[in-house]
Amino acid sequence: MVSPDSEETDIDLTEVERLESEISNQTKQIKKLEMQVKLGGNLAKELERQKAVALEAQEEVRKSIQYASRIQGAMLPSSLPDDLLIDRIWKPLNVVGGDFYVIKDLGETILIAVIDCTGHGVPGALLSTLTGSIFDRLIHDPDVSTAGEYLTSAHNLISTMLGQHDDSKVKSNDGFDGSICLLNKKTKTLQFAGARSSIFLLPLDGQTIEVKGNRKSAGGSRTPINYAFDTHEVNIADHIVVMLTDGIMDVMSEEPTHVLFGKDRLLNILSMWNDYDPSRIINNVQIALDNHRGTQPFRDDMTLVAFRLN
Repeated sequence: MVSPDSEETDIDLTEVERLESEISNQTKQIKKLEMQVKLGGNLAKELERQKAVALEAQEEVRKSIQYASRIQGAMLPSSLPDDLLIDRIWKPLNVVGGDFYVIKDLGETILIAVIDCTGHGVPGALLSTLTGSIFDRLIHDPDVSTAGEYLTSAHNLISTMLGQHDDSKVKSNDGFDGSICLLNKKTKTLQFAGARSSIFLLPLDGQTIEVKGNRKSAGGSRTPINYAFDTHEVNIADHIVVMLTDGIMDVMSEEPTHVLFGKDRLLNILSMWNDYDPSRIINNVQIALDNHRGTQPFRDDMTLVAFRLN
């Protein structure tokens, strides 16, 4: 027979075991929570570290693009010929871009080119640098004398550099659209050649005249090697000449109806009173573009050059 004292002892021992087990479980839960807190803290630190790395990389990219913008800006003409009254719009879409222009006094003639390279942003800027170096080379080439020859030679060079007609390489259609003008100071005549591009002549009185270029780009496998771009010759003694890239006409209006700025609207603006002043043309176009787009962002690089003989 078990004494009453023995029963109380058994009950007490069982209760102690239960309490110990409960304490052990609670201790495990506390350790688990401590581990989760520790892991959470480590995760938060890792996220902060990754955020700092991303911000640092973003800042490096921003600085690089800003530096590239200064380099691209340095490619543009720093001085202008005294024989010309000239003004221009040059607006890359993303700090740097594929548009650029050339204004070079060659003695008897002045070379003026407005070029729209494939793409925008950094890829467009790289191609514009390559194309700009090609024009620097062609200026000193004795075998290049007409506007059409400039485009043909530029097309051949860029096609060769990018291996666009090499059967062993992947075909690339990178290149440029644009217009080349050679202005003779004495005869007041202008040679023009265009790669999927036109120029516009604004006489003192009368409607704006469009002179169209060829329907081929310079560069790209779709344009045959040695493709002969046409040279057009016009008298500009009493004309303002306007050259531009298609980013101007591609400006879009606000919702609900998206409408391109387009060529017809551009022609109306060019036909407005301009006081025979290229700066007036630039001002008229800028106001019209801003009124048309409202708060709508630009969609492409934009370049427009307006000039006349002084």
